[in-house]
Amino acid sequence: MEKLIEVIVAESIAVILFGFAYAIGVRRKMMLIAGYNQRTAKYIKDPHGLARLVGRVCMLAGVATALMPLATHFWGGTAPGWYMVVGHYGGFLIGIIVFTILQSREYVVTKEKMRE
Repeated sequence: MEKLIEVIVAESIAVILFGFAYAIGVRRKMMLIAGYNQRTAKYIKDPHGLARLVGRVCMLAGVATALMPLATHFWGGTAPGWYMVVGHYGGFLIGIIVFTILQSREYVVTKEKMRE
């Protein structure tokens, strides 16, 4: 029963992330990006590139989340194995978040550069 709940929750989250990936990356719904609004839009020099980047990150997070029940099935049978799987999942998510923050600097103009 616990495994079924894990599968339902993980796959539901993965579907939501795939929906965000499609809406942001393909349909260019920029308002779904956290911190993006009419006031901050003037600082974005390549909105399509930023949308592609955030869409890809949502896709990667969705794939990792969709594979999580499979990983816990094969390697999560013991407490150390479960900690390892969850740790790798968390490390992967932190890695793609840091990657996104670093890559997003290519698409944003700072206030100092706008004054020049």
